[in-house]
Amino acid sequence: MLKDCIDMFYSIYDEKKENYILDDYYLTEGTYLLVNDNGDIEKELKITKKNNDKTYDSYDEFAEMDYLSKLIDMNKPIDPKKIIHSNNYLSFFIKKDSINKKLTEEIIDTYYDILLNPVKKYEKDKSKRVMYEEVEKISGKANKDKLEKNKAWIKEHIKNLIGEENKEKNYIKIFFKAKPEEYRRESRKYVIPNIYNSTQYNIDINGITYGLPNDNMGLNAKKPYLENKSRKNTLPYLISTEEVSKQKKFFDYLMNNANQGKNNVYINENKIKCLPKGEFLEEDFNGYFMRIQKGKELEIHDFDNIVGMRFKIKNLKIKMVIPIDYSKIKESLKYGRIENMKDLEANINSVFFNKFLSGNYFSEPKDIRLNDFRVKENLLIYREAFFAWFYKGNPSVIKQSFDKLTISLIKNSIVNGYLVKAKEQYNLRVGILEYFKGVENMADVMTDISNKIREKINSNKTIRIESDSEYYFAVGQMASYLISLNKSSKKMHSLINPILNCKSNDRLKDEILKLFKKYNYAIKKDNKRFNNLGSMILGYKPEGKLDESVLIDGYLYNNLIYEKNKKEENKGGKDHE
Repeated sequence: MLKDCIDMFYSIYDEKKENYILDDYYLTEGTYLLVNDNGDIEKELKITKKNNDKTYDSYDEFAEMDYLSKLIDMNKPIDPKKIIHSNNYLSFFIKKDSINKKLTEEIIDTYYDILLNPVKKYEKDKSKRVMYEEVEKISGKANKDKLEKNKAWIKEHIKNLIGEENKEKNYIKIFFKAKPEEYRRESRKYVIPNIYNSTQYNIDINGITYGLPNDNMGLNAKKPYLENKSRKNTLPYLISTEEVSKQKKFFDYLMNNANQGKNNVYINENKIKCLPKGEFLEEDFNGYFMRIQKGKELEIHDFDNIVGMRFKIKNLKIKMVIPIDYSKIKESLKYGRIENMKDLEANINSVFFNKFLSGNYFSEPKDIRLNDFRVKENLLIYREAFFAWFYKGNPSVIKQSFDKLTISLIKNSIVNGYLVKAKEQYNLRVGILEYFKGVENMADVMTDISNKIREKINSNKTIRIESDSEYYFAVGQMASYLISLNKSSKKMHSLINPILNCKSNDRLKDEILKLFKKYNYAIKKDNKRFNNLGSMILGYKPEGKLDESVLIDGYLYNNLIYEKNKKEENKGGKDHE
């Protein structure tokens, strides 16, 4: 799949060449200086986290020189001491805090001596020496006069470019004025011999060099598990110099986007889109997805094949299945049609996860400052599945788990006394389950059930319950009523915990009976609605499994025993919300 992505990248890259990378090249924090032929600082650019303005006149010029002058990685420096971090005599990169503490004339001399005669650096590595000599035939040797002139300038000025009390740890990057092609020639002389992971793995097949690429692959004595022990050649994979050069360009492009926080990458034959956290690909997509991260090198954390990803959503509507009075509280749930994945994520993030999901798909658990254990537990278990749904168009895991997941979160909200939140969670849950399963309109079903129970508890004679759904709704209503009689100032809804944990109908009736014994002193003997509800519950034996969803719906629904109507004004009770 990686090769496919590289080929797709290169088909686009071929049209614009290096400009495809440079058009969106990102300069890291530091001070950038351009020194002209007279030894004067002609241009200066200061990059900070708050100031990285790409519209600055010379930004693109500095970007190109920076790209051509940087090291492949810190294990492949020109300077053996790793104090100087540039790769050619036209540039000089060093961290500001190293200038006074670590930089010596000897280090400067060694850096330029190697650039003047790189063969010395590769004396012990025949393969690298051969690769360098091949590129030197095309690009030529370093210009000795310019090299010596640049070295002299660095020795004279470098210590004066920052103050003695400097505490900045970012870079100062010095560039000497030269044509872009001269920078490219010097860059190639560094890149080609160092482009492979290690030349000890290189082999020659019919005059073509093959080796282990450096990008996203490390192989040494400490990593024997990366070898393929079942093959005669145990290396994971080998590619030609041409292919490894293409791969480097691709990884350069990805690293530049990772530097900008654009970690979600979508690739197909027509385009490459790199998006930051929270931004959606607002179009249909088939192709490859990569999740990248900036480390010491570019890291690929996720790689997937995407088929039939859709941003827009059809037939997902959130209704008020359980009524909520919003006259004195603010809505967290947005009702009505949800038409795209961005709005869907926002609803789920807010209602189910206290706004902790969307920013923590890849956070370390210890870094997620979420105090509610149950919410955090579910976030950690299901965040990868939610990410796959929202950003890769794959709902399969969430589709299987959504029922269980949301029941857990709704129970948790009830037990902690967050009744409005629990109702919103239930309403959102119903809308998404209808979308997943294509079930009948549950809002209408619940309205029908509540109307039937309302009619039965207001009857002058006890009427039988007709279905398991009516039964569990009635049990939820009974639990709600009995718990509302609790006069304690503490969270009374924790009293429903034993009921929510029931796994059988017999246990459920036992728990209801316990609540009745505890609070029956507060119930009038002539309470018709209560008596009818109790009789219906005791007289019905459910046929199927315990239905937690309908039980919770009955508990969260406005309690019908307290409901006022034209014939009756119940002065002794109130809605338990």
